Amino acid sequence: MTTTIQIGMAIILFITGIGMLICGLVIIMTREYQEAMRSLAGQSSRLSSKALADIGVQAALDGAAHLLEAITRLVQTAIGTGAFLCLLGTIICGLAFWMMMMIGT
Repeated sequence: MTTTIQIGMAIILFITGIGMLICGLVIIMTREYQEAMRSLAGQSSRLSSKALADIGVQAALDGAAHLLEAITRLVQTAIGTGAFLCLLGTIICGLAFWMMMMIGT
């Protein structure tokens, strides 16, 4: 009975680890934020050329710069979260493997 519970726990841990690994890779590989950043960078360059002619556009240019910084931090945070999930998933899979090896002895 105890061995069956231990095997079940190891299988659940392994599946959880694989799930975390896949989620982490999906988060890292997703490029949705980077396209928004490229679009904003293109718009801010147009806006900066217009700012030379119009003083009222300067506030909008500052806002676009702050928005670009915020999106850059968002991308870095998403990549960090993805890397953490990959690392944690690998550790949990290793733990499940270790549990199965302990059951076998």
